[in-house]
Amino acid sequence: MENSCLRCGNCCTRFGVCVTPFDVVGIMEFTGMGAEEFLSLLPDYAGREREEPAILIDGKKKLLVLKRDAEEVCCFYSGEGCSIHPARPSLCRAYPFVLKGGKFCEIGARACAGKWEPEGEGLAQYKRDAEEYARNLEKYREIADAWNQGGGGSFGEFLEFAVGKAKKI
Repeated sequence: MENSCLRCGNCCTRFGVCVTPFDVVGIMEFTGMGAEEFLSLLPDYAGREREEPAILIDGKKKLLVLKRDAEEVCCFYSGEGCSIHPARPSLCRAYPFVLKGGKFCEIGARACAGKWEPEGEGLAQYKRDAEEYARNLEKYREIADAWNQGGGGSFGEFLEFAVGKAKKI
């Protein structure tokens, strides 16, 4: 698939990867790992560029992300690429594209030195992935709203709640 990705790993080694409960289910099924083995939380902050919902964990707004090591590298980055590539999160599949107001567009890949000019099937796949990501985010917002309206809880309780909901959808 033509996509202009340089496979440099910058997106895997410089930023936290936000995930949805649907991503969590896929990764659990692919790896056989428990969610707490590969997930972490980051504090929510004002002015962030991502649109994933914040969740209430122990009374504080948090973002659900893949764990990173001491050098801030994604726990699934092997140095040669993504070790869970077939089950990678929908954010990773669509990056650096999103749907904004229903329109497919590039978000400006801060991590990437490459010029993104996918064509043909590559472009069609990015569009499908961006649409899937938008759908997953919408469903995740519903899950997060239900969780937050209930007052939140612990990280483990959230994972049980969110993964259970994702498996039913």
